[in-house]
Amino acid sequence: MKKNFDDLYKAFEDRFRGSRELVKERLRIYLPLLAQIPKQGDKPGLAIDLGCGRGEWLEILAEAGLEAVGVDLNEGMAQEAVDNGLRIELQDAIQYLRQQPNNSVAVISAFHMVEHIPTDYLIELLDECHRVLADNGLLILETPNPENISVGTHTFHLDPTHKSPLPPDLLEFLVGQAGFAETAILRLNGAPMIEAGPIERSIHLMFEVARDYGCLAKKRDKRPARGRKSLAAFVQTASQQMPTDMGKIKEWLRSADDEIAGISEEVKTIMSSTADQLQQLTVNLTAQSELMRTQNIALQDTMASLARQLEQLARKEAAIEERDAEIARLSGNVTTLVEQVDAFQSSTSWRLTSPIRSIKTGTARFAQGMSASLKFKPGSRLWRVTRRGAISLAGSILARPFLANHARHLLRRFPGIDVRVRAILTPNRISLPTPMMGDFSTSTQHASHIYFKLKAAVARTQKAAD
Repeated sequence: MKKNFDDLYKAFEDRFRGSRELVKERLRIYLPLLAQIPKQGDKPGLAIDLGCGRGEWLEILAEAGLEAVGVDLNEGMAQEAVDNGLRIELQDAIQYLRQQPNNSVAVISAFHMVEHIPTDYLIELLDECHRVLADNGLLILETPNPENISVGTHTFHLDPTHKSPLPPDLLEFLVGQAGFAETAILRLNGAPMIEAGPIERSIHLMFEVARDYGCLAKKRDKRPARGRKSLAAFVQTASQQMPTDMGKIKEWLRSADDEIAGISEEVKTIMSSTADQLQQLTVNLTAQSELMRTQNIALQDTMASLARQLEQLARKEAAIEERDAEIARLSGNVTTLVEQVDAFQSSTSWRLTSPIRSIKTGTARFAQGMSASLKFKPGSRLWRVTRRGAISLAGSILARPFLANHARHLLRRFPGIDVRVRAILTPNRISLPTPMMGDFSTSTQHASHIYFKLKAAVARTQKAAD
C-alpha cells in the first residue's frame, strides 16, 4: 500500500511537537482569555478548533465549560481525539464555517494550522471567522514564529507541509483586514531570558526565545467596554520578549562594546605595566648575567689556581715518595753496614787485635802531645804549664803598679813579644764545629727513625775505632 506524508503526520507530530501532556501544558497559557468569554444564555458557548489534530486544546475548552468541536481533514490525526471521546468533524475548515450561522460562535482557534494553507485561503478563512464569531468572540491563531532565527531558518522547514512562514506583523495585518477591531501578538513557547553577558543574552533572545506566537483578536469595537480587560493587557503580562527587539539588542551590544572598550583599556594598562616590568626584568637579567660572567671568570681563575696547587702538591708528593724511597734504600744499606760492623766486632781477629789497637791509640796520642808541646800549640802540655806560670807571674807584676807600668812600656817596644804574651795570657777558645746534619724535623716518622739509627751506628763505629 502506497503511503503519503499524511499517513506519517501523527508520528511526525509526536516526535517534533512533543507529547500530548507537553502540548496541553503549553496551551494552558490561554486559560485567562477563556475565562473572559461571556456566556450565551444557559447553554455553554460554542468553541471551534480548526485543525484540531490530537485534540489537546479541545480537552482544555471542555474543562473551561465550553462546547468544543474539532475540525480536521486528517483522519489519522483526529482518530486519537475520537478515541478520547471528543467531537470531531472531518471537513474542510471553510466549508464547516460556512455551515454556521452569523454571530454564533464564542471561540475559534487554529493551532499550527495557518502555516499549512495558501494566503488566499487564509484571507477567506479569516472572513468566515469574523462572520460566525459572536460579539466579544475570541480568535486565536498560533503558528511558528519566524522572528526567532532558529525557527525561521531551520525548524519551520522540518515540516514539508508548511507553505511559508507568517511573520507576526503580516498575520496581524490580515486579521485586522478581516474586520477584527482588537488584535494583539502573544509570543510564547521559548526559553525564558537568562542573566548573562550582553552578547550571550542577544544570542539567546534571537535563537531561543518565543519559538511560537499567537495572533489574538476579538470581534468588537476598538475600545473595550468598561470592566473588560483588553488583549494588550493580557499580552503585556504573559508574552515573552520579541526575538527581533533590535532596540534591546543594540542596547546590549552597545553595553558589550563599552565593556570591551573598558577591558581593552585595562588590557592596554596591563600590557604597558607588563612591558615596564619586562624591561626592568631584562635590565636585572642583564646585570645578573654580567655578574655571573664575572663570577664565572673568577671561578675559572680559582680553578686554574687550584689546578696549579694540585700539580705542585703532586710534585711534592712525588719528591717525598722519592726521598722516602732513597731513605729506605739508605736504611737498608745502614742495616747491612751495622750488621757487618757487628759481625766484624764479634769476630776473633777483632778480639785478638784489641791490644794492638790500644797500643796504637796510646802511641798516637803520646806522639800527638809531644808534637804539640814541641810546637808550643795551644792546649799542649808544655803550653798549659807555661801558661800557668805566665799567669802567676803576670798576677804578681799587676799587683805592683810600678812593675806593671814598666812591663807595659817594655812590651810596647817589642810588639812581637807583646802579641805572644797576650796570646798566652788570653788564648782564643776554639770550638769544634758541630757536623751539620739534615733537618729531619719535617721528615716522616720512618725517615726520622732511620736517621737516628744511622747516627747511633756511626757513633758506635767511631767509638769502637778509638
